[in-house]
Amino acid sequence: MSSLPKISIITPSFNQGVFVEDTILSVLNQNYPNLEYIIIDGGSTDSSVDIIQKYNDQLAYWVSEEDRGQSHALNKGFKKATGDIIAWINSDDYYLPDTLLFVAEIFEKYPDVDIIYGDVINFTGKKEFYYKVAEFEPLDFLSRISIHQPGVFWRTSLLEKVGFLNETLHYAMDYDLWMRLFFSYKSLKIDKPFAKFRMHAGSKTTDAPPELYKECREIVSTFFNSVASVEQINRLKQLDVYCNPDNKIYKLNIADLSFLPKAADQYVFNYAIEEHTFGDKKKANSLFWISLKKGYFKSIYFLLKNQF
Repeated sequence: MSSLPKISIITPSFNQGVFVEDTILSVLNQNYPNLEYIIIDGGSTDSSVDIIQKYNDQLAYWVSEEDRGQSHALNKGFKKATGDIIAWINSDDYYLPDTLLFVAEIFEKYPDVDIIYGDVINFTGKKEFYYKVAEFEPLDFLSRISIHQPGVFWRTSLLEKVGFLNETLHYAMDYDLWMRLFFSYKSLKIDKPFAKFRMHAGSKTTDAPPELYKECREIVSTFFNSVASVEQINRLKQLDVYCNPDNKIYKLNIADLSFLPKAADQYVFNYAIEEHTFGDKKKANSLFWISLKKGYFKSIYFLLKNQF
């Protein structure tokens, strides 16, 4: 067992005293023999620090101090990590039993695999929903955050190649990192749940969908700027759906880009839905008409269902 790879787990936390102990115990009770557990607390004023201190002797590192948000907290943890494999689990989620040993053995069995990801169980106080994560596929991935964060593990060395989390992102920082990882490195989907994801009123992704969609638009636009032709980019700009004011790019390694035209059309359709829901309905209707001419007959169904 001592030959198992070291796994670094990072937990960012801020005022999650009601949940954080469940998260901590879900990591420690894995009883994984080569664990490096790091907790980065953002200066909580509730019971969080007292709870973390209870497990001080089982933690590789922890700190409670003001930070610039979740992405910054995670980057602080990533920079402390020394493991061969790395992942993060938020302070309101938790791992299922024996997940770390299972993941370690898969990485050992497949040395050419860089990323392993599994299913996740979403839950509320009353119900559970099995979230079966699809295998990574470019069109699906570019249309939604299809890879569920609590179920992802990757080789720590990849961070040196792709960089850390973008600290300007507060909702879709995982999607941005997956964009840099999944398109360029080998991944393996496991049909098994690795973690449970808590759905509650205080969750950021529950409270602020407009901001989440805005960040996703910026991420997908950055992707297009990294691989698409000038003509494709200009079309998105003409439609006023290109959201990359700083002209950012990703360093990606993609052999086959034949999916790009369809991905761009799909992006316009999804933009129309988001704009209809959260923004300018007149602009959304114009985009739906453009999508309809591209064969997206779902535009008619959406408009009829939502009464224009």
